[in-house]
Amino acid sequence: MKYIDPVGKILAHVDRLAAWKQGTKAAPINIEWDLSNRCSLGCAGCHFAYTHTRGPLSGKIDKPAGFIDGGDLADVELVKRALLEAKDAGVLSVTWTGGGEPTLHPAFDEIIAYADSIGLRQGLYTHGGHIDAMRGALLSQTLDWCVVSIDCQDAQSYAAYKGISPVWFDKMRTGVANLKYGGGDCIIGASFLLGADNWTQARDMLKFSRIIGADYTTFRPMIEYDIDNPSMPSGDVSWVADALPALQALSTEADVECIPERFAEYRDWTQARGYAACYGIRFNTVVTPNGKVFVCVNRREFAGSELGDLSVESFGDIWARHPGEWRDFDKCRVLCRLHMINETVWNVYRPRQHAEFV
Repeated sequence: MKYIDPVGKILAHVDRLAAWKQGTKAAPINIEWDLSNRCSLGCAGCHFAYTHTRGPLSGKIDKPAGFIDGGDLADVELVKRALLEAKDAGVLSVTWTGGGEPTLHPAFDEIIAYADSIGLRQGLYTHGGHIDAMRGALLSQTLDWCVVSIDCQDAQSYAAYKGISPVWFDKMRTGVANLKYGGGDCIIGASFLLGADNWTQARDMLKFSRIIGADYTTFRPMIEYDIDNPSMPSGDVSWVADALPALQALSTEADVECIPERFAEYRDWTQARGYAACYGIRFNTVVTPNGKVFVCVNRREFAGSELGDLSVESFGDIWARHPGEWRDFDKCRVLCRLHMINETVWNVYRPRQHAEFV
C-alpha cells in the first residue's frame, strides 16, 4: 500500500476541486500546524531552522530578510478554538509539524486529545525523541500516521547529522517502539533524506527501518537551496543520475515510499514550471505558533504570504480572504510541497477549447 500519493489524493476530493471552480472558497482539506518553534535537534538539512527560538540551531541561522516572527509556543485555547472553527468549516485533518518539534509544546498531549475529541484526523512529523510510553499510547490510538525523521541508520552518523549526542539515537528508537506498541493502529513511517553523501546507504537505511518496526520507509531528496533565492538548487545535483537506478529498485518494495521522478525533477529543475498558477494553496494551509495563517506551507513566516491572524480573527474570516491562486513563483522553493499537486490541478482547471464536446 502506498501512503504518499499527492496526485491520487487530490483527485479523491473532486468536491473541493468543483467548489473552487464554481466560485466557492471551500475549506482546505488539511491544516499543517506548528505548535512549537523550539527544537532539541540541530539537523544539518533543516529547512526551517530560521524559525527556531530554542535549541542547537537557535541563533546560529539568521532569519532571512523579508521574513516575520512566527512565535515560540502556540496558545492552547487559541488552538482549540481555531481547530473547532476549522472543523466546522469543513477541514478534514490536521498535521502537527514545524517549524520546531511539535512534541516540545507543554500541552501537546492535551491538544492531540482535543483534536481527536472533535473528530479531526491527525498526522505528526517528529524526531521521536520525546515519546514516552504514555504519549506513545495516546498517539498510537489517536493519530492516523506518524512520520519519524531519522535520516541516518547508526548512532554516530545520526549524532553528526543532528548535531547532538549519540544517546538521542536510542531516544528516537524508544519513541518508535512506544508508538508501535501503544495499542492503536497508527501507521509509522521512517523518513530519510538522500543526498550526494548518503544515497549509497539507502539499503542500509531501509534495513534499519525494518528492524525498528516502521510500517514503511520514505526516501526524499535533500533539497539544497539558498533561502534568499529559493527558486533554484544551490548544490550539486549530479549525484541523482547515479542514484536513479537504485531509487527505482527501492520504489518497487512494498514497504517503501519513493518517487524516483521527484529526484529526477530536482536534478532537472528550472524556473519554468508546467503550470501558470499555484492552485494547491486552496487545499491546505499552515499556522505558525503565534496563530498566523500563511498561504503556503513552504512560505511560513514569509512577509506578504500571511492570510491572517487567528489571535484576532476566526478561521472562517481569514479563509474568506484567500486569493485562490498564487502566480509569483520568484520566491517559491525548488520542488515545493505543492508541486506535484499543482501539475495535476492545473490540468483540471486550465482552459480548454470545445470542452463541451467530450
